[in-house]
Amino acid sequence: MSGEVPITIPKLKVFLTGGTGYIGGAILATLLRSPDLEVTALVRSESAIETLTSPATNPKFFTGSTPKCVLGSLSDTDLLLKCASESDIVVNCASANDLSAAEALIEGLHRSGQGRKKIFIHTSGTSAFATYQDGDAAGRPFDDAEDLVEILKEWDQKEQYGHRTVSLKVVELGKEKGVSTYVIVPPTIYGQTPAIIPRLSIQLPPLIRTAIQTKKAYYIGSGDAVWSNVHITDLASFYELIIRCALSGVAKSGYEGIYFASNGEKSWKDVAYAVKEAVETLEGWDGGKVGLESWTVEDAAGIEGVDGVRDAKLAFGSNVITVPTKALGLGWKPVFGGKAVVESMKKDAVVLWKQLKSE
Repeated sequence: MSGEVPITIPKLKVFLTGGTGYIGGAILATLLRSPDLEVTALVRSESAIETLTSPATNPKFFTGSTPKCVLGSLSDTDLLLKCASESDIVVNCASANDLSAAEALIEGLHRSGQGRKKIFIHTSGTSAFATYQDGDAAGRPFDDAEDLVEILKEWDQKEQYGHRTVSLKVVELGKEKGVSTYVIVPPTIYGQTPAIIPRLSIQLPPLIRTAIQTKKAYYIGSGDAVWSNVHITDLASFYELIIRCALSGVAKSGYEGIYFASNGEKSWKDVAYAVKEAVETLEGWDGGKVGLESWTVEDAAGIEGVDGVRDAKLAFGSNVITVPTKALGLGWKPVFGGKAVVESMKKDAVVLWKQLKSE
């Protein structure tokens, strides 16, 4: 009927930290395709803002909406509080260990007023549940249907660790402030990001880079320690799913709102074999065979991209097997696994080799 005023439904406002990073970049690209979401990203440089907001830069990503951007960092707690207070949903991917930032974001959602959804999604990591025994297999699998809060409390009392401490504080503060919290705990993440600003993963590239430089693929001790893994695309799809399930009330939050996101696992010796294959199959590689060799945790601590002995123990020699019972129960359907890890590392090797040749 002529003269009718069309009905418009306001978009839900999402504030995302880490939108130019590895995890956050993949999530940003995924959320931009949702027509009912308006995404604002915290960005640390003007050049990154230009890249994220210019359809000419990466037109394939702008099938949905263009992100809004705010210039700042996690240390700008007043800015974080303000942006969160203007949002329905906050997705924190910039740091698993920054307690002040998490507190500011939750406080901002608390102040967002009536009508806002007040949903906080925090990114942690499975190193919070890691068992180290000199590179040997140890520990037990963890299921996200367990009481993970009690496990985190018990472990953090024995040894404080940022991933545990901040995750616990997120849960407790969310309950206190009336904010629904969801803590996503991914394992080893692999795959190149389907993001506007492409990134490599954090955990595996240091091993590939070292193999290119030394012609050795290393593992700590026996290499029998095992970590679960997940492809970055599958992980990003879970964040989108958790938002939908949080909005519908299907997803449990707070003390029951800790979710694993894993799909398969590999021992660190298996990873070393994959590193070996990735380097040896580089086009133009003339370095011959890549050897397999055990090294000490002190040796691993000295390579680029590793922050000391504790980091090396957790990243390359510990055990973390996770079972995503709750995540799968919400309808998450990861599609990458098995050979995808090796194929992903081959792609990473190409990028890293080009970087090393240009240095």
